[in-house]
Amino acid sequence: MYRTSNQAYGSGVVTRNKEQMNQKPQDVDPIRIGIENIGNTCYINSMLQCLFNTPAISTAMKSYRDNKNSSELFKQFYKIWFSIQAEIEPEHNDIIQFKKLMNQHREFDNFNQQDCIEFFHVFLDIVNTAFLTQPFFGQLTYQINCQSCNNSSKQTEQFINLSIYIQQACKLSQLIYDYFKPEQLASQEKCRKCQKTSPLTRRTNLSASPMVLVIQLKRYDQRQARSNYAIEIEQSLVLKGFCDQSPQYKLYAVINHQGYTIYSGHYTCLIKGKNCWYNFNDQRVSEYSNKVVDEELQKSQNSYVLFYQRQ
Repeated sequence: MYRTSNQAYGSGVVTRNKEQMNQKPQDVDPIRIGIENIGNTCYINSMLQCLFNTPAISTAMKSYRDNKNSSELFKQFYKIWFSIQAEIEPEHNDIIQFKKLMNQHREFDNFNQQDCIEFFHVFLDIVNTAFLTQPFFGQLTYQINCQSCNNSSKQTEQFINLSIYIQQACKLSQLIYDYFKPEQLASQEKCRKCQKTSPLTRRTNLSASPMVLVIQLKRYDQRQARSNYAIEIEQSLVLKGFCDQSPQYKLYAVINHQGYTIYSGHYTCLIKGKNCWYNFNDQRVSEYSNKVVDEELQKSQNSYVLFYQRQ
């Protein structure tokens, strides 16, 4: 899992403003304007389309006024969004400038294919703008128990996406359940209470559910070998058994990836509209029927990043 740090994203407390808390998925179609690929930038284009169509972000962007304290990267992000809102394809120079500003992070200082979830993290880190990051913030609580004396300790950690390995063909809900099930840690540390070196058990709890739940399906291992297991992507999720509440989520966007490694191939994204789905493939935007997408999500081999809106 990619970890967030308090230093990178501001306050260590998960907070929501009232306007963001009231945001619900919009019952409208996304604006069907693509973004030019200027050289292996499909990973950026796909993620930008998902961000532009995240309800809390699109609402905040519409009321945004130029702020001299905003980062240059955010201002360029706004220019691209503004063009799309005006139903005009973003200008080539604006896209070039956005990429140049991303180049300040050395990992993106090239025109190689990159991982869209790494771009997601680095982009949010650089812009450091609350209304962009807050919708994705959640919190995990880890409870570690000593099996000798049952002494327990807790620690919390923020996240902006869950990263889940695929080890079998199954439903997404099964992968999530396995992610949160108790695990035995291979630790040789002594228990602070009983001073015995004994197995430790860790339980993970979703102690603060994000407004937007982002799930990365990790199809590649450390050797970049790809898992082609078909996963059934449920469009509705209810998180029970490992959460302080039982939040309900609806799927509204999917980033698909085709390729032998995460650093090659091609990224596209699907965005849910009022009566159908739309496939964004760089500059090309196509309409897909609900039936076609429903069938694709039943046995998905290319889904990589999923966006769910809390209901």
